[in-house]
Amino acid sequence: MALMWLMDGEIHPGERRWFIAPTYRQGKMIVLPLLRDIARKFNDVKLKESELTIAFNNNAEVSIKGADNEDSLRGAGLSRVVMDEYAYMKPHVWEEIVYPMLATTQAPALFIGTPDGYNQFYDVWSNADPEWKSWQFKTVDGGHVPREEIERAKSTMDARLFRQEFEATFETSGNRAAYNFDRDIHVTTKEDSGKKYWGIDFNVDYMTAVLMCEYTDSSVHVLDEIRLSNSNTMEISARMAKIAPNLRVYPDPAGKARSTQSSRSDHTLLRDAGFTVLARKAHPSHRDRLNSLNRKLMDANDKIGLSIDPSCKYVIKDLEQVQRDKSGGIDKSNIELTHALDALSYAIEYRFPIRQIAKSVKW
Repeated sequence: MALMWLMDGEIHPGERRWFIAPTYRQGKMIVLPLLRDIARKFNDVKLKESELTIAFNNNAEVSIKGADNEDSLRGAGLSRVVMDEYAYMKPHVWEEIVYPMLATTQAPALFIGTPDGYNQFYDVWSNADPEWKSWQFKTVDGGHVPREEIERAKSTMDARLFRQEFEATFETSGNRAAYNFDRDIHVTTKEDSGKKYWGIDFNVDYMTAVLMCEYTDSSVHVLDEIRLSNSNTMEISARMAKIAPNLRVYPDPAGKARSTQSSRSDHTLLRDAGFTVLARKAHPSHRDRLNSLNRKLMDANDKIGLSIDPSCKYVIKDLEQVQRDKSGGIDKSNIELTHALDALSYAIEYRFPIRQIAKSVKW
């Protein structure tokens, strides 16, 4: 829809119309195939794939850009622009770079995306200026996703994320990373009768491992934790082996490429100690880990899927105190915090990722 709006009307000589995605990579992977299909319907255009641009015979262009390479956006006068997933861009990309290029031409802009709290996207959506207009469309009302799929999503998302992603609501949770954690609900004792595994975060200060137990109903209980100062992977592996040896370990994926204090990688050292290492090929984003963690704490159907033993004071402390940064990720400014949360969330995200619903668009 946004691309068709971008192409709508007479395109005058020399015009530049842009579709700006949060990153260049997203624009190339998601938007370019759609732009390519649209270009086939015109006889007077040339598709420049390497530049993510279609060029008209009258020297006009429609291009895909990435907000992550903001310096490449400066200078050009614009006739129309789409800001895609504006909630995930730095606010100054619009305010300081894109808007001035539209001001001289009095050109229109279209902001689209999913809410992400009360940030800059909310500011433009709620703008009371009569020259602005806002719309809000809910997945649950759109008819493009089957009702049974929406109901399944309730069990794979926490309530806040479901409202945000499926009902287009602007949600706030304060600024706490584990916003669904409640000490009175989640801190309890349980028998260790399920399948055990470790999560681990590699650091010199603090090297942290978290022992978990997963039951037949897929609920998880945090049984134990290890936190070592000025340590290394070999030392924590030995400590883990004394408590619960020969288990699966879900570590930081970056550990496959380097070690804190060895010529061998952290993952290799864990395997040498008898553990089975399972990790993503690429580092999961902070958002993905936090979404999986909060969904496990309480999903959209109010089901509790994660509990913590009272002895795990660092896990509890992180769940209560770790904050989100301005981008919605994990605030790493306090070196005393985040290590237990990281160790826990690497395992939770790997075993219980947020299931993405496949979407297809036909032109």
